[in-house]
Amino acid sequence: MLNILLACLLSTSPTSANAIAPNLVETGGGAWMTWIEPVNEEKNITALKCAKFEDGAWGAANLIVQGNNFFANWADFPELGVAKDGTLFVTWPQRSGPGTYAYDIAVARSDDDGKTWSLMGVLNDDRVLGEHGFVSLVPEGENGVRAFWLDGRAMTGDGHMGEGGGDMQLRTAIINDEVQKSELLDDRVCECCGTDAVVAEGKAAVIYRDRSEDEMRDISVTALGRTPKNIFADNWKIEGCPVNGPSMDVEGDTFVAAWYTAPNDNPAVYVAFSEAPIKISESILGRVDIVVTGKDKAAVVWLESDKEKAIVMLATVNADGTIKNKIEVAEVSHSRSSGFPRIAKLEDGILVAWTDYNREKGISTKFYAN
Repeated sequence: MLNILLACLLSTSPTSANAIAPNLVETGGGAWMTWIEPVNEEKNITALKCAKFEDGAWGAANLIVQGNNFFANWADFPELGVAKDGTLFVTWPQRSGPGTYAYDIAVARSDDDGKTWSLMGVLNDDRVLGEHGFVSLVPEGENGVRAFWLDGRAMTGDGHMGEGGGDMQLRTAIINDEVQKSELLDDRVCECCGTDAVVAEGKAAVIYRDRSEDEMRDISVTALGRTPKNIFADNWKIEGCPVNGPSMDVEGDTFVAAWYTAPNDNPAVYVAFSEAPIKISESILGRVDIVVTGKDKAAVVWLESDKEKAIVMLATVNADGTIKNKIEVAEVSHSRSSGFPRIAKLEDGILVAWTDYNREKGISTKFYAN
C-alpha cells in the first residue's frame, strides 16, 4: 500500500530546464529514466539523456546522443530496455526527411551501465519517409530486447495528418548485436497511440489501440504468432487518433491493464485485472501508466483536468474493484506540453515522473515508500 506520509519529492532531479518526455523502466531494484532537453534552442540542438535511480537518489545524467534531427514530441517519447545480461538499449524518433511526419526510430546501446553509447542504426527496416514510433522494449534472449512499434510504411502522403492514405501497422523485431528483421503483427492499428509491452509466461506481448474497418478503436493485446484480442469491447468509434495509448504490467499470475476511452463522448480511465473493467476516473485527459504492486493489486497514474489546470493522479486499485489512496501528485500544464506521467515499481516503493509545470525545473519525480 502506498504510504502517503512517506512521500518524498526528490529535490535533486537529474534533468535541466525545459526537459520533457520522461520515461521510466525498472531494473534491479532501481529504475532508469530517459528524457530529452534542449542544448541550443537557436540551433535546434536537443540532447537525449538517461539517469539511474537507486538507494533513494538519482545518479548523474549521462548523454546518449544529441543533434538537430530529433522528432521532439510530447506523446512519442524515447524508450529504454534492459537485456537480461544488463545491456541497455534506447530508441527515439529521428527525422528522416522534410515531411512533418517523416521520421525513423533510431537505436543505441550501452555495455557499461549507461556511461557510453554506440549508435546501431534504425529499428524500422524500410526506407519509407513516413511515421515510425511509439516503441516498447522488453528483454528477450540473454543479450537482447524485443521491440514493438507503430510503423507507417504502408501509409502514403504526409502521414495521418496529410492527404495520403494507407494504414498504420504494428511491427516487432529483436535487437541484440544488431537490429534483426521486423515482422508484422497487425496491419491496421490506431496511428499515434502509444504501446506497452510485458513478458508473460516467457513470451513478449504488446498492448495497443487497435483500429477496425468501421473505425472502432479499442484496446488489444497480441504477441508474435497470436491473433490480436480486445481487452474489452469499449466500442469507441472515432474517426481520428486520440493520442492516448494503454499500459499493462504482469507479475506472477497478476495481469493488469489500464486505458483511456470515450465512447458516446463519455471519457473514462479503466483498469482491468480480468474481463470486468474498473472505472477509476471520468478524466478527459487519460494518459495512463500502471504497475503491479502485489497479488491482485496495482498502482496507476493518469491526468485529471478542469478548465484551468491538470493534475497528476496516483491510486492503488485492487482486483475486487476497490480504489484506495487516491493522491494528487502534482499540478501540471493543461496543454499537451504536460505529456504523460510515468510510474515504476521499486523494491521499496513507487517512483513517479512528470513534466513539471515550472519549465525551469524540467522534470520532477516523487517517491512513495511502501
